[in-house]
Amino acid sequence: MEIEFKNISTDDLSCHIKEGKINFIVGGVNSGKSLFLSLVNDEILDGKEISKVGFLRQNPEKYFFCNTIYDEVLFTLKKYKLKVSDKKIVDSLKIVGLDESYLSRSPLKISTGEQKKLALALVLAVNPKVLLLDEPFKGLDFTSKKMFIKLFRKMKMRYNRTILIASVDVDDALQFADYVICLKNGSLIFQGDKFDLFTNNKLLKESNIPKPQIIKFTDSFKEGRKVNIGYRDDINDLMKDIYRVVR
Repeated sequence: MEIEFKNISTDDLSCHIKEGKINFIVGGVNSGKSLFLSLVNDEILDGKEISKVGFLRQNPEKYFFCNTIYDEVLFTLKKYKLKVSDKKIVDSLKIVGLDESYLSRSPLKISTGEQKKLALALVLAVNPKVLLLDEPFKGLDFTSKKMFIKLFRKMKMRYNRTILIASVDVDDALQFADYVICLKNGSLIFQGDKFDLFTNNKLLKESNIPKPQIIKFTDSFKEGRKVNIGYRDDINDLMKDIYRVVR
C-alpha cells in the first residue's frame, strides 16, 4: 500500500510514501528535505488525530523546555493523555538507551547524541503510526546509530510502522531504504527504487548527490574485471558475489 500526498507545496509537489516501509528523502544541501518533512507532517495532521504522527526534528534541543528529563517525558505523556507512571517514564528512556540516571538531569545539559535519543523517546512514547525523522543519525556515535537502525527496522517489521527519513547520507539510504524520494531545490525529481536512483549517473549529477560507496566499488570491480555482477545494498552480500566470480 502507499500513502499518497498531492500538492503539498507551492511547487505542486506530489509523492507516494510506502506504507509500513522505510522511506528515505535524499538530496543535496538546501534541497528542501526538512521543509518537505514539515509539509508531510502538516498534511497528515490535517483533520486527523495528532498522535498518528511522530516528528523527530533535526535540532531537538529547541523543543525542550522542562528543567529535568523526567519532567519532559511526564509532560509528553500527559499532553497525549497517556497512562503516567514512573515505570512508563523509565521504560520510555530505556528503549533508546538512556537509563534512570538521566531522570534528574537537564535536557539542555546532555550531549547532542543524548538529546537526539531523548527526543526519539518522546516521539515513541506516543506510539505513532507514522515516523518522520529529520537527520536522525546526526550527532550519534556508531553504537547509538546501530541501535537506532535496529529500532527503526523493528518498528517496521514487527509493528508495520511507516518511516520517512530525511538524510544527506546516501550510504545510509542505500543500505536501509525500501523506497527513495529525491529532491532538488524543493522539487521532486525522482521517487522509486533506490537502485534505479543510485546507479543513474545522470540523475545523481542532476540532483547534486554523490554515488554511494558500495555502488562505486561495484562499478569499479565490474569495469576492472569486465564482469557483470548485480548491485547490492550490503557490503557483505556484495563480497559474497565477488567471491563467487573470482574463485
